[in-house]
Amino acid sequence: MKTYLQGPALLFPAAAVFVAGCAAWVFPGAATALAGPSLLPLLSLIALVLAVALAQGPLFRALLLVLAIVLVVSWNRASATSTSHFAGAALGCLLMSATGQWIDTSRRLALAVTTFLCLGLLMMVVGLVGASLRPTSLLDPVSPSKAPSIRLGLAGLGSDGEVNPNALASAVLLVLPLGVSVLVLRRGLRESRWKVVPAALAVVAVGTVTLVLSRSRTASLAIWFIAVGLLVAGVRPWFYRVLAGMVVVGPLLVLTLRLPLLTREGALQDASNLWVSARGRAQVAAQGVAHFRQHPWLGIGLNEFRHVYAPRDGDLLLGKGGLAPGQDIIAHAHNMVLQTALDIGLVGSAAYWGIMVVLWVRASQAARGVSNVARMAAVGSAMSLVAVNLFGLTDAVALGSKVGTLQWAAGGLILAAWQLRNDTASQ
Repeated sequence: MKTYLQGPALLFPAAAVFVAGCAAWVFPGAATALAGPSLLPLLSLIALVLAVALAQGPLFRALLLVLAIVLVVSWNRASATSTSHFAGAALGCLLMSATGQWIDTSRRLALAVTTFLCLGLLMMVVGLVGASLRPTSLLDPVSPSKAPSIRLGLAGLGSDGEVNPNALASAVLLVLPLGVSVLVLRRGLRESRWKVVPAALAVVAVGTVTLVLSRSRTASLAIWFIAVGLLVAGVRPWFYRVLAGMVVVGPLLVLTLRLPLLTREGALQDASNLWVSARGRAQVAAQGVAHFRQHPWLGIGLNEFRHVYAPRDGDLLLGKGGLAPGQDIIAHAHNMVLQTALDIGLVGSAAYWGIMVVLWVRASQAARGVSNVARMAAVGSAMSLVAVNLFGLTDAVALGSKVGTLQWAAGGLILAAWQLRNDTASQ
């Protein structure tokens, strides 16, 4: 009876709170006009309570409880603009816990994977529409210098209303690994195959194109490191080792073949852009470290770095595409570990990264289980978390950002896969 009261009985109110919270989060102006400014914070607080109640396992629940408390403290001490990130983190925690609790059969897990892929595909398409992307050099002769974009009018975008190409690339990194995992490990699927596999094919196709168009060096490095890791781990069968090797060797081969065609001016420009990007990120991170030292335990507050950052003489400012005209706000510290520490301090970071460790351990256990569906979901979701954290070495998906919802959803799939790792039900 205790398990029932803590779990399934809370799923309906959790779903209601999540839907209402997401509506108020995505459209804050309409929510404020209808119910006042306190609606979103109230729904976020309820979401955190439900997330902790739905958490599975004493260690996981304890870590989530600590994170929830620190999130409330960090939101309370920050400026009004932190409410959106507080809501994003709270709703993400609820999504993760509720997903792990609701999925109790392999059929539901396959449905959840399909839903995740479709939502990720939608997010990528919307991002492509809302981003102003320069075509790749291969398309320059037949393409305009800058593809047009549509202003989406959503809260949280830049002052120009466009989607940041790096943010778009991070969304791809959160979805693409699960699509690849479905295609590689689809052997356990039967009637669900005709739903999951087409969604995975679409995600892989659109995601690959999106990554190329985004020109995100950070995302490219994340994929390259993952391919190296797969080679070292000896991924099976041999065909996939060949694919991983192509990902590792391919960029190096392209760079080698490009050298004879590169002019001196082009080489100097590329080198200059790389140096400015790296130097600018280092200067931003240095300011982040300085602010963290002033408030190490609980941080400076959610989403507060954009308000305390101030460019110093000689700083190289960063913005879309690596360089900025100077007026763009620096929204984060360009390092995920540092940004998380700035948002919620050492106490919150210990809980957050503890949750990540638990998820990775459970994903590893699910990958060794007898259920092929659970293995497919666990491997793909775990690789999504690995990819976004590699991306976070020189960039960041800030805690509570909208694209970060995919990260929490991947965590929920891991929790469900771990519960079903020994399920042999037909799929």
